[in-house]
Amino acid sequence: MMGHTIRFEWELPKPFLDMMAIDDAKLAEDVKRAAVLDWVRTEQLSWRAGAELLGMPLREFLTLMAAHKIPAAEYEAGWLDKELESFKAATSQDTA
Repeated sequence: MMGHTIRFEWELPKPFLDMMAIDDAKLAEDVKRAAVLDWVRTEQLSWRAGAELLGMPLREFLTLMAAHKIPAAEYEAGWLDKELESFKAATSQDTA
C-alpha cells in the first residue's frame, strides 16, 4: 500500500522545549502517537487502524490506550444496572 508522508513545522517556545528535554525525532513520535490516540478516542479510527499506523501489535496498542486513559470498551449509561438485573433474575431462577 502506498503511503503519503506529511511534513509540518511547529515552532515551540523555548519553555516548552526545556520541559520536553527530548530530541526532534522523539518529539515527532510523541506528536504522531498523540494524534493517532486522539483519532481513536474520537472514533475516527479503529483500534486496529491505530495500531497499524503506529506500527505496533494490537495488544501493545491497547496497553498504550490504557496508559492514556482511553477506554477499550464503552457502554451506554445504565448498561451495568440492566446486566446486573438480568444476572439476578437468571440466578434466582436457578435456585428456585
